[in-house]
Amino acid sequence: MFTLLACSNVAYPRRGEAAVEDNESELARARTEAGLTQEDLARLLRMDVKSVRNWESGRNKPQAKRRHEIAEHLSVSLADLEERIRRTAASRTAPRPKPPGALDGQSQAGQLAAETLALEAACGQAYYYRPAVPHTPEAAYIRARIPILRRVLDSHDIPEDGPVRPVDELNSLVAATVDKRLQSDYRVLAAEVPPLLSELHRGFLNCARAEKSRFARLLFQVYRAADAVADKYGYYDLSARIIGLLSTAASDAEDELLDGSASYVRAEIFFASEDLSAGRRMLERAADRIDRAASETAAATYGALHMRAAVMAGRAGEALRARDHIAEAQDAARRVNEGIHLGTAFGTASVRIHHFSLAAEICDISAAFRLAAGWRPGASMPAERRSHFYIDLARVYNLADERDNTIDALRAALRIAPEHVRAHPQVGEMVEQLRRTTPRASNDAMNSLDRELSSGAPDR
Repeated sequence: MFTLLACSNVAYPRRGEAAVEDNESELARARTEAGLTQEDLARLLRMDVKSVRNWESGRNKPQAKRRHEIAEHLSVSLADLEERIRRTAASRTAPRPKPPGALDGQSQAGQLAAETLALEAACGQAYYYRPAVPHTPEAAYIRARIPILRRVLDSHDIPEDGPVRPVDELNSLVAATVDKRLQSDYRVLAAEVPPLLSELHRGFLNCARAEKSRFARLLFQVYRAADAVADKYGYYDLSARIIGLLSTAASDAEDELLDGSASYVRAEIFFASEDLSAGRRMLERAADRIDRAASETAAATYGALHMRAAVMAGRAGEALRARDHIAEAQDAARRVNEGIHLGTAFGTASVRIHHFSLAAEICDISAAFRLAAGWRPGASMPAERRSHFYIDLARVYNLADERDNTIDALRAALRIAPEHVRAHPQVGEMVEQLRRTTPRASNDAMNSLDRELSSGAPDR
């Protein structure tokens, strides 16, 4: 299994070692020449290590206001740093050189391999690969169930014959499926979703025209549960395919708000490919089509789109634009009751969690601590959303170099939604870093975290 993060060619080095690669970018070379690892530079800048990786791959450029500080840490002049940034960005789209000793026309396979590498550099490997999911029982079980889900999707328009229960009974089953998704019960979903989808495919194809929209709405929610499993465990090609079917179901339901919810889910494709600007534009256009004053559900759908656009803008380094989206989401949240709207948790508490996540994305530690001061999401919040708050809290503590608090926050997240936390790529990154840097005094806490990540059972 691949363990690539974004498009970085630099593997995790041991602390204190600088990883030197022949194909380093100019920025990466400056860092290694300064004797720093990616984690070292991120810690000095109080930023997420992912930002450093994106700079060194040419995916993003450092903000202008940070460049003086970066130059100081790398012991280069500002002019030298600017030139290295320019060359790194240029090398991202430049054709790869032929391997040493290769002859023109020597091998179509060799040429294809070189072109593939260039395409991966231009398009982003993150869409195809992700950090390895831990070897936990649910991960192995889900991996075994994925082919079954694929076969059900393959035959969505020619499902196997079988019974179809009354719509009211199916409504209850689908409501329970939505709840399991919100509680991150991915192993259960991997078992229950395929047969339920087959039944709904039969129902949609064979029902009266007047019932089509009802079955389409049910299909939308079960596709979304299937996508949750595929996306969390790194099957991004499958996730994109499910989102296409989900969008078709939303259209068949003839409900513009469900179309908005489909756009909210579709954002996962852009998070995976890291085409954040396109994803943000997609979310903005979806929100623009909604009259938020029309109903509580309309306000919630509009707010959820802006809530997600804020995180996407923050991840792209567009802090001002991200804050504008959060402000829109906050205004919409004041118009609704906290709850589940078309399958998405939304309200003032949900927006606060995303505001906190935004602060973590842009590495604004002081803002993050202000948002978290004296506040934690309540037990009524869905487990997936609530555990995400604690994952982001761990990220902020990690940026602040508070190792014990980082571990405590991760353990709190595990107690809430173990399957979500163990499959989360940012958790994997943090844990790897903690294992290398945790001082001896914190070893007991680190050992407990390792046991909980492996088993899912909290240490007492």
